[in-house]
Amino acid sequence: MRSKKKKILIADDSQTVLMYLGVLLKRLDYTVVLAENGVEALKLLKLVEPDIVILDVMMETMDGIATLRRIKEDKQTAHIPVIMLTVDSSPETIARCKKLGCFSYLLKPVKVDSIHEALQECIYSQWRKKRKHVRADFREKVVVTCNGENHKLYTESLSEGGVYLRMKDPFPVGSEVEVALPLKDRKAVTLKGEVIYTKGLFGGELKVPPGAAIEFKGVREKETKILRDYVEELLAYDILDSQEEPVIGTEKN
Repeated sequence: MRSKKKKILIADDSQTVLMYLGVLLKRLDYTVVLAENGVEALKLLKLVEPDIVILDVMMETMDGIATLRRIKEDKQTAHIPVIMLTVDSSPETIARCKKLGCFSYLLKPVKVDSIHEALQECIYSQWRKKRKHVRADFREKVVVTCNGENHKLYTESLSEGGVYLRMKDPFPVGSEVEVALPLKDRKAVTLKGEVIYTKGLFGGELKVPPGAAIEFKGVREKETKILRDYVEELLAYDILDSQEEPVIGTEKN
């Protein structure tokens, strides 16, 4: 049975940032609630009961720091992890947010791997569950070799760690396979892997189609980077360039 989607409340006074963050997090399989400022976020907080809150530091009406303070002072909401999001990288601002109890602090423009990692750390801190890799929808026809036979199959999703194949009669768990991935605008990548999970046609909900989850094995560093970059492009090719704002302070590497 699949776990319930985590709900995230995002507050930012930039409608552009709200729109693109909302799209990105929905693609990352979260339920998203949007607020235009801190006052609206506090009103929504107890109504929607989010699992995680993301606050822009600099907002009109009520800024993120004031909103963070209110969240942490309220016994009913103090347990909710809060991620601060801003263009201000000054040590003073970061220290102030951390002192008030924020879980993490991210800089704009948002990077897919950074926000994925921050959200997964929040989830792990609450439920001891963590998704290791960023996963994107990937519906392409691929050639899969198993026991010396080639199969042309469609995929459902892709990460740097593996791929999900749609199959009416999945390969058995433990089967060793080779998958040729056609990556657009890049050279095809062929990777070895192992079936670690299968789902049949009957039994359970059809949120996940029948098929087999393949975990890649022995992937070289170069191939890992190609997959990671490609997955991030699938998720955010139309997002990240449109959310840039002037940067305040200096970001440390």
